[in-house]
Amino acid sequence: MKLRWASDAPTWPGKAEITIARAKGYLKEAGIEQADIRAIPGEMSAVEALLGGEVDVISGMARKALIAHSGGAPIRLIAMPNNSLSAGLAVNPDLGDPADLKGKTVAVGVFGALVDRMARLSVERLGVNPSEVHFIEGGTGSLRIAMVQRKEIAGAILMHTNLFAARRAGLMIYDIFSDRYPAYAYHALSVLQDTLAKRRELVVALLIAYLRARSLLQDSRLAPEVADLFTPQQPGGGREAWLDEQRGLLESFTPDLRFDDAALSNAVQWEQEAGTLPPGYDYHDAMDEGPLLEALARRRK
Repeated sequence: MKLRWASDAPTWPGKAEITIARAKGYLKEAGIEQADIRAIPGEMSAVEALLGGEVDVISGMARKALIAHSGGAPIRLIAMPNNSLSAGLAVNPDLGDPADLKGKTVAVGVFGALVDRMARLSVERLGVNPSEVHFIEGGTGSLRIAMVQRKEIAGAILMHTNLFAARRAGLMIYDIFSDRYPAYAYHALSVLQDTLAKRRELVVALLIAYLRARSLLQDSRLAPEVADLFTPQQPGGGREAWLDEQRGLLESFTPDLRFDDAALSNAVQWEQEAGTLPPGYDYHDAMDEGPLLEALARRRK
């Protein structure tokens, strides 16, 4: 079997399992002889590649697949690697009162993306009108951290592993999301309905390899071994960077890849508030956990 797999971002969290599964031979042992692994960054680019038949499976933000599904796209979510949303606004400690963000510059990743909305909501929750803050696109999380450290900007929105790095760098973190969304459907694996019907064995084989990779990621005794795989994925990333990644991954993990109903419900609510999902949208129609249950059963044998 041949697999064409894509992530909606080039960062490690979205491709940790597939990277490990290929490097450790888990894909081949599951019956996948060839694997084309790539990143297709962009707000909806990976979803469009899936719909266009360019790839078989995408790993990316569940919201994108749900939005496409609500518009009639034959997309199915088959697994949920992450069921929590860790995000916060990082500012230089010299800023003082959060109200001082008024008139200052705050960096987001990409305008219109989830981080953009989070940044504006963070500022608002801290008592500042978002219209009185200058927002800019700030690229990667590590770049945004550096910009805050150099005082080129007053603050930046950061997610998951970048929060650990920001704290380690001495930045102040204002987290307004953990209490509101203790569970959130962050990353999901998605395929087309046609793939499930005609190439189900490929999907099950991928999930078996994913589950093996997850087991390795969860074993702290094997952290050095996984770090060796991480470093080439993150240029300049050393042991501390890997530990940040590991902590972030484990905090947001869905260990068995099963769907978390509360996480999906919260993600849908978030999108409905933003007007990107219609009222009354039923996300259950987008889910097919059958292949995952089959993979879990095979793994237990």
